Amino acid sequence: MQSARREQEIVHHLQLVEGGIAGFLPAHGRILTPAECEALAKEIVREGAWTGVELTPTESQTRAFALLYEDEQTEMWLLSWLPCHSTGFHDHGASNVGFCVAQGTLVEQQLRFAEPPQQTTLAVGDSRAAGSDYIHSLEWETGAPALSVHVYSPPLAVVGQYRYDENGTLRRATQPGRDELTKD
Repeated sequence: MQSARREQEIVHHLQLVEGGIAGFLPAHGRILTPAECEALAKEIVREGAWTGVELTPTESQTRAFALLYEDEQTEMWLLSWLPCHSTGFHDHGASNVGFCVAQGTLVEQQLRFAEPPQQTTLAVGDSRAAGSDYIHSLEWETGAPALSVHVYSPPLAVVGQYRYDENGTLRRATQPGRDELTKD
């Protein structure tokens, strides 16, 4: 019984490798839910499909990325995180998101009303699923580099970046989804 199950797992893995990252996608033709985005990110990490992917450094040279897959409904990214890198607080525009830590650890913060942000350390295999209303910040904690897989549906066209203005008022500024996010 275990041998048949193991054989099925090997066949499934080979199909995924032969189909590339696209092999992970369910037949969709629609916007994926946050839970579906998270499940995809977790499967890519679990299967090791991110290993050996060449990363492109950002303009600031503080991190690197690779577009793993893109179609009209979905995009998948491998993002790297180095010491002192933080996205700052942001949302994902109209996109659902699921992400999973592949290497190292990240710290996620979420804004809370009249209290300090809630912090959670995310280790390898830890994941999140969120809709477009999810506001958070991610930053490097350990790993040289830390790596995470992110799945967006629809593709990330715009993000909202949250910052305090000179009067201490929290403001949301939109920017293209493929621009690098920073804390400052």
